Amino acid sequence: MAARERLLFPVEMGIVRILDVEFTEKVSDGTPRTLAVEDVATGEGVDVAVLGGASSGLLDPDDIAELTKDIAPGAVAAAVVYENLWVFTLIDGWRSAGARLIADGGLSAGDLIDALDATEAD
Repeated sequence: MAARERLLFPVEMGIVRILDVEFTEKVSDGTPRTLAVEDVATGEGVDVAVLGGASSGLLDPDDIAELTKDIAPGAVAAAVVYENLWVFTLIDGWRSAGARLIADGGLSAGDLIDALDATEAD
């Protein structure tokens, strides 16, 4: 599967909806700089241009600064805000059975890894 197909597969399958995409780099003095999609250098076979126009403004300068704090100067990072569409089918099923959603949220990959590591250490 080509990189472009891998980037869009979850969207085309109706698994997720991309709400915002922002590319940022940390310049040599450590400050973050937002990049236009056409200014993002990619490896051979990777085309992030398909994500052009996905910037919605959901991420503010504080979000971008947080994103870039852990990358090296000159490095580029991408933030993708997405909505899990598959979960609506699950929620609808629960509601039709009389359940009520009282909270939702997600885990970061780091939190998940930490929790799994803690479980293995016990």
